[in-house]
Amino acid sequence: MPIVLAVACLLRLYVVWSVLTQQPRGWLFGRGLEMGWLAEALLKGQGLSNPFGPPTGPTAFIAPGYPLLVAAVFKLFGVYTQTSEAVLLLLHTAANVLTVALIMVLAKRLAGRTAALLAGLFWACSIPLLWMPSIFWETSISIALLMLLFVLTLNASQSPSKKAWIGLGAFSAVLALINPALLLTIVAVLAWLAIVTWKPFPSHRSGLALSLLTFAIVFSPWPIRNARVFHAFIPLRTTVGFELWMGNLPSSHGYLNETVFPSYNQQELDDYKRMGEIAYTNNKSRLAKQEILANPAAFASMTARRFVRFWSGNGNSQGSPLYVLHATLTTLLGLAGLSLLLRKRRYALVALFAIPLILFPAPYYITHAEFRYRLEIDPLLTVLSGVALAAIFTSRKEPDASA
Repeated sequence: MPIVLAVACLLRLYVVWSVLTQQPRGWLFGRGLEMGWLAEALLKGQGLSNPFGPPTGPTAFIAPGYPLLVAAVFKLFGVYTQTSEAVLLLLHTAANVLTVALIMVLAKRLAGRTAALLAGLFWACSIPLLWMPSIFWETSISIALLMLLFVLTLNASQSPSKKAWIGLGAFSAVLALINPALLLTIVAVLAWLAIVTWKPFPSHRSGLALSLLTFAIVFSPWPIRNARVFHAFIPLRTTVGFELWMGNLPSSHGYLNETVFPSYNQQELDDYKRMGEIAYTNNKSRLAKQEILANPAAFASMTARRFVRFWSGNGNSQGSPLYVLHATLTTLLGLAGLSLLLRKRRYALVALFAIPLILFPAPYYITHAEFRYRLEIDPLLTVLSGVALAAIFTSRKEPDASA
């Protein structure tokens, strides 16, 4: 297993070296302009503001977790400097390697050493994943933390304690502040833990409540800030209506359409400035619903198309065929691994791994289904793929004994 981690690290360090030596200086920052602009605003004492570049005031378009990390890097190593670029690339690389390690931990727990090696090696060497450190977004960080949540949850299921419940609540809140799209998955995972560890004693029944209370305490500064700034209840982000509108324009093909982003569209930026973020996004939500109600058949057809694109990895208009190959393999093998656990009557594990596969993709079926979004649950599919491959290449006794 250390060899797999070494391979994962070396391959990604090669990508980091390639970016720093073969791409123009600051190339990374052009792959997520919003994050750099938000980090700059934080450093200037303006709070989370100006998501589209020009001064436009406070925003809740993006959650605060990752922009705060970028701002910290900028503070220590300079704004848009090559040193900051290298530090962020290395942080993403570390998160990727940690993800490989956690994949192997989970796969070994489910189906033994062979499954762990196969799953870890696949995720370490898959070509589309090698470039993940170059995504100037929270993707690498939130994926690693989601996998860690699953490991911590399984550990807590064996020996639940108040300390474990409190820790999970705080950890889950941090993860939600980095990627709010995971919130439903997080709550469902905590509910799963409460069910599998339930005992008819008050000390056991209070676990979930304690965890949710801790979650609320750690997470609450974000919606409180939003209420003070916007005078509205915004528990997560304001971007939902905009994303729904963007994905269902009359001219939409179900792919991400950056030409209507205020970052790239002067008319949209002018409307955003004139109306303010809340009115702007509410208007987009109203327009999206009007379009959907006026053309329900087209919406249903596009939703089905996006469903296929999400699971096949074909969600980018100019995506590589390697995306499709990777996604199709992990989807088919992952479902095979889940079926194998079901046949073995490991119902609790089936439920735990099915939670994110069902809940997480739902918003992308009705907006746009980029390959990058699918990466959030790809490690879990890879774990299940390891289970399936181990059943093919080894005897069935080895997984049972290891589990």
